[in-house]
Amino acid sequence: PTFVKLGQALSVRPDLVDEVVLEELQELQDGVPPFDHAEALRLIRSELFLADLGDLFAEFGDAPVAAASLGQVYRARLRDGAEVAVKVQRPNLDDTIGIDILLARQLAKLASANRGVLPPALRDSDLVGFVDAFGRRLFQELDYETEVRNAQRFAELYSDQARLRVPRVFPELATRRVIVMEWID
Repeated sequence: PTFVKLGQALSVRPDLVDEVVLEELQELQDGVPPFDHAEALRLIRSELFLADLGDLFAEFGDAPVAAASLGQVYRARLRDGAEVAVKVQRPNLDDTIGIDILLARQLAKLASANRGVLPPALRDSDLVGFVDAFGRRLFQELDYETEVRNAQRFAELYSDQARLRVPRVFPELATRRVIVMEWID
């Protein structure tokens, strides 16, 4: 997942990446397969302390509506009738990303020691610093409770914008690994 996220970040940087590589990296924006549905449901039940999904949801999708490098999203309906999106992280992400960042850091050190093989735009860059900053940002992205606070703050800041709709988040239904928010078509 880390290298997919890194590829996605680089896919919009023509100043850093050759055009041929850029086109290949752009494929990462859409091509992430979902993880096991049963495992996703187990994680949702565990994170939200549910014996059964029916304790909270009147309806729950049979398959994710979207999958990404860090998780996937389901469409559901709460027992009160509210249509919601349920986002759940891929299993074992903390460990996987931690190892990936260590590997990326070693690659950055190796590349820094051999700057001549790098594209000219990267030769004077602090590659290790870039990997460290990327890793910090990626671990922040893994905390869905932070995402709830950010969404609430965003809604507060832009509530006067008539053409902007921010989905309502349900803080009481959010953990580090699962978030429930209003479904918007």
